[in-house]
Amino acid sequence: MAIAPSQRWRLYALDVASSVSLFLCTSVMAGRVWRFPFDDELIALAPIERSHSAGQLAAFYLHGGDIHPPLSFLLFYGLRHAGLTEAQMRLCSLAMTALALALFHLLALTLAARRDFKAVPLPTRLIAVLLFGLNALAVSQGDAIRWYPLFAMLIALFVTLYLAGTNDAARLWSAVPLGLAASTNFLAVIVALPFVIYRYGLQRQFRMSFDLAYWLVAALFGCLGLISAYSIFVRRFDPVIHTEFASGTVRAAMTEVLGFFGGDALGLGQAWIIVPAVIISVVAVFCQIDRRQPADPVHLLLLMLAASALMILPGFAKPRSFLYLAPALAAVLTVFFDRQAANRNAGVAILLVSLIVAPSVGAIANVNFGTRPFKRNSVIPYRSIIDFIQINETGNVLVVSTDPVIPWELSHQYRRDDRCISYFLADSCVNTERRYDSIFIISGHSNESADLAVMTRFASVLATVTAGRQKVATIHFGEDKDAALKSRLTGVALESYILSVDLYR
Repeated sequence: MAIAPSQRWRLYALDVASSVSLFLCTSVMAGRVWRFPFDDELIALAPIERSHSAGQLAAFYLHGGDIHPPLSFLLFYGLRHAGLTEAQMRLCSLAMTALALALFHLLALTLAARRDFKAVPLPTRLIAVLLFGLNALAVSQGDAIRWYPLFAMLIALFVTLYLAGTNDAARLWSAVPLGLAASTNFLAVIVALPFVIYRYGLQRQFRMSFDLAYWLVAALFGCLGLISAYSIFVRRFDPVIHTEFASGTVRAAMTEVLGFFGGDALGLGQAWIIVPAVIISVVAVFCQIDRRQPADPVHLLLLMLAASALMILPGFAKPRSFLYLAPALAAVLTVFFDRQAANRNAGVAILLVSLIVAPSVGAIANVNFGTRPFKRNSVIPYRSIIDFIQINETGNVLVVSTDPVIPWELSHQYRRDDRCISYFLADSCVNTERRYDSIFIISGHSNESADLAVMTRFASVLATVTAGRQKVATIHFGEDKDAALKSRLTGVALESYILSVDLYR
């Protein structure tokens, strides 16, 4: 029985509300939002704290001070100076990720709708709620005080406005979020390139007046990204290349696949659980290619997924950067399973979906407390370390840490006037005549571990600081059961424990 479009949209709204509610509840229950920051969040928070104005902050990024355009940092600067706490800022990020999921969910149901205007079958609707509501990468990274939630939202707006637009005026609006995405991160290039292929190669749509206006609007809103790109190219292109593309192609591909499908949470010892999801997703992508209808909207999503290989080939290995693709893949899978259920039976489709949802559930369960982490510092029990310091500190206290989060937290949330905190070697703490009654040395593998000069000086200064003191306790925090395997694969010596705390008196 055919139903009216207004009735369909009401049904879709309930489905989208269900998946968003599931996503938000799962994120909070998994320990997101109200948590300790991770290292990359400090890269955003520290410049925001140091800047005296939005203009000063923008100038830092526009002049090549960082490898990212400034839009996301300006957003969080505004939120911080509006009085929001870190947790409240994460709620804003979570809302942006939720909007990205909602838009792609709505788009997926629209693409799955029958041409005879019948409602999308109930099995497909349930599948979509699970795929979008239990999206592991969205849960683990969707609340970050970083650029990827904003970028994911902007890309979702761009795709939805363009594909759902009924005329040129409506589609022109999609240039705005595309331009803003370019002012957020340079990955907008590998979104714009698939769009160019789709519009001019598959849709075969080229109208001088529209396209000129479209790209002018995109350039206007993407001007922050263009200026940043120019500054980086002129001033620090080589360091960026060596930093961002440090992994080989094979290692980058394995890292991206495990991080993307494992929600940036599952480690090497748990990689087996993602294999069915990877295979099903690859099959779904190829099955969605329709040579008879090159302008099929699904092709834009497929091109976006394929374009990620352009970053993997030169060795880019940061799966959290592809958060914007997580809802895009969920949309492709929804359409794929809808067709499978229609052509075969719903039971087979639901079985395949369970093989995809299983690693998502496992990843969500391991986001904060896994013993085989994808990223070692994501499971450090910071609360326990801070408790250990607070319980055992007496008199004047020195804390030296190779982990940046502990100094940040002790300086902001747990301040004490008689405590001096040093991230690696802060001269104000270690090069002083001040007498310390308690010294805490927090050490573990870090980004500086491979720098022999830095680590040699670090060990020398610590030896001087602790000379004549007695080590009264050594406590290990955090466990990585994949450490030995990671060491064999990378050649980097890793301990099974993640951080150690030495107490000297």
